[in-house]
Amino acid sequence: MSVKGTAWKAIKAILIAAVCGLMAMPAGADEAHHAYAYLHRNPEIGKDLPKAHAYIVDRLQAMGGFSLVAVPALPSAVIAVLDSGKPGPTIALRADMDARRLDTGEEPEDHDPRSETPGLMHNCGHDAHSAMLLGAAAELRGHPERFTGKIVFLFQPAEEVKGGADDITADGVLLRLGVRAIFAQHVVPGQPVGEVSVSQGSAMAGSNTFKLNLRGTASHAAMPYEGADLGVTAAKVIVELANLPARGWDASNRPAVISVTKIASSSTSINATPAEVTVEGTLRAFEPLGDAAATGTLNNLIAARISALAQVYGATAEWTVTPGTPPTVNDVETIRALAADLPNEAGIQLTVSTERYMTSEDFAYYSQLLPAVYFGQGIAKDALGNVGVHQGGFTIHPDALDNGVRLLVALAHLATEKLH
Repeated sequence: MSVKGTAWKAIKAILIAAVCGLMAMPAGADEAHHAYAYLHRNPEIGKDLPKAHAYIVDRLQAMGGFSLVAVPALPSAVIAVLDSGKPGPTIALRADMDARRLDTGEEPEDHDPRSETPGLMHNCGHDAHSAMLLGAAAELRGHPERFTGKIVFLFQPAEEVKGGADDITADGVLLRLGVRAIFAQHVVPGQPVGEVSVSQGSAMAGSNTFKLNLRGTASHAAMPYEGADLGVTAAKVIVELANLPARGWDASNRPAVISVTKIASSSTSINATPAEVTVEGTLRAFEPLGDAAATGTLNNLIAARISALAQVYGATAEWTVTPGTPPTVNDVETIRALAADLPNEAGIQLTVSTERYMTSEDFAYYSQLLPAVYFGQGIAKDALGNVGVHQGGFTIHPDALDNGVRLLVALAHLATEKLH
């Protein structure tokens, strides 16, 4: 090989390394890593997130160029608008901010970063989501040529409880800002770093809570036949609840999952059967449950079946369902418009499917209002990111933060270019 050829080979290697370096570490990555460390160490729950709110606002103000918009019903929310100065649509990028209470113990001591607030932990990845969004804000602020129109950065509290996305949609702020479409991502344990997934159409189920009160005559424990024997009756009813979607419902076309999570008895003595047992849990489905009195609805089927079964054992049943988060629906046309270019633009491996999941997300409220797409971001690498959400052992690999920033920046570019 000539000296000229050798020199070109060396230059080419340097250029490839430089491009790979830029792909591996976007300009907003440092912002994301610092934000992740701070937010993970300082978890807050629900609607009241003063530390997260102050941190995100301070960082956005330090960057400059953002217009902040308040939501009076949700003061911890941060909504920041970045205007490219060029004609184009307005799109929104959303991240949730709140942490969770730990069911038992504290976050493992070998985690780094680690929660500094006893009993609370970011074990659902919301700190990572907000960090990625803040990193994308820094990247796009530094490179306004990468998009047209406007980007709305929505940092949302209260995903784990009622009053987050539903309060924001009720306020109407996104419509007032002229948002054309909205995007978000959620970390996915076990999915490798660098892989992103998205489901077309109906992606996640709606989640509703139920309460079942069984009442009947109490009795001495030695003579259960003198009463409704509600301990055993409740057990039979619970089994029926679990089996009902598979045996009494069109599970293949209208899937549903009923999960019992709490059982309480009125009995104060170990030697007496109770006069009342309360059973609570969740009911997940991809369709509205309907009224308990409306024939043909899942709600009606459950109420009728449970009432009849309780009556067989001499008890009465009061069935109450409280509607919760609706199903999340990803806009098919928006996915089709972006999917071909997104992998190269974001440096990711994208899987588009029609898979559905029984998990739920209040991002669903946005999907009822606007074309919306919710992505799954892989976080598993080098023994990190394999423990499921809502568990004390939950972790993410730091490289996932870089990928999340790249995905959001790519969405800002492609969506404002294609969704006119």
